[in-house]
Amino acid sequence: MRIGTLQLFRQGMSSILEQQSKLFDIQQQLSTGKRIVKPSDDPSGAAQVMGLSESMRTTGQYQDNIRGLRSRLELEDSVLASSVNALQRARELAVQGLNDTNAPEDRAAIAQEVRQIMDEVLRLSNQKDTNGDYLFAGSKGQTVPFSHDGGGTFAYAGDQGQRSIQVGPTRRIVDGDPGLNVFMKVPDGAGGYQSVFGSLYKLATDLEADAPDSASLDQLDNAIEHLLTFQSAAGARLNAVDSQSAINEAFLVQLTQARSDIEDLDYAKAASLLSQQSITLQAAQQAFVRVQNLNLLNFL
Repeated sequence: MRIGTLQLFRQGMSSILEQQSKLFDIQQQLSTGKRIVKPSDDPSGAAQVMGLSESMRTTGQYQDNIRGLRSRLELEDSVLASSVNALQRARELAVQGLNDTNAPEDRAAIAQEVRQIMDEVLRLSNQKDTNGDYLFAGSKGQTVPFSHDGGGTFAYAGDQGQRSIQVGPTRRIVDGDPGLNVFMKVPDGAGGYQSVFGSLYKLATDLEADAPDSASLDQLDNAIEHLLTFQSAAGARLNAVDSQSAINEAFLVQLTQARSDIEDLDYAKAASLLSQQSITLQAAQQAFVRVQNLNLLNFL
């Protein structure tokens, strides 16, 4: 069987190119630090890496959701705490106003501070979150939830919607409470409701009329207890958010390690392979040169 010069040339070149390709692959692995640079390097491993990466992206999105959720819940907690403090000050003023030693002008001055407190609580109830949405408007985030006509009538323009935020594969947490429930529906002890704002308005009006009513103390106590209930609920959600965040973070660590075990390069092994492949390539090149020198024309 005769092997032509052209065939020998092609075989030699094919061997050199194959060894160069293998050498290039190892160099790429060393430069990227990855054992799997392209799917053909390890189809099964590449598929596992893709699945793990997708799980990491999904879990990362849960963590992003948690950051936004935590921000809103912390803001709700802060607003409710400030509102409770304001109502406690109003209660102190109510007690002061009930003292029989007060002259009408004294009660009028107390009423002025109560009205300032009412305006402050109204401002707090219309607080916006970091995205510019009203905190207590339900699902109508761009609508100012509370308004006052100046004559003692307070209105709510939001709705009863609550957003449920995905924070884990099987867990969702609501990001707030509709303002109607928080500020407008305070149980009055007689089967009805009294708004936080209405209680403050009545207290101020009674003081201005020099006719303080001891029932204002009960109304303020009910309002304080009512807001504290919602503040406690917001705190419980924050605890749940922190717990889920820790679970997600631990899972991300596991996913990262699992992906690393599959795709990351063993540098010592790769360096050894690089050395071996360089030698193999040199041998193929030298063999090619020797074969070329065997051409019959070299002996003529």
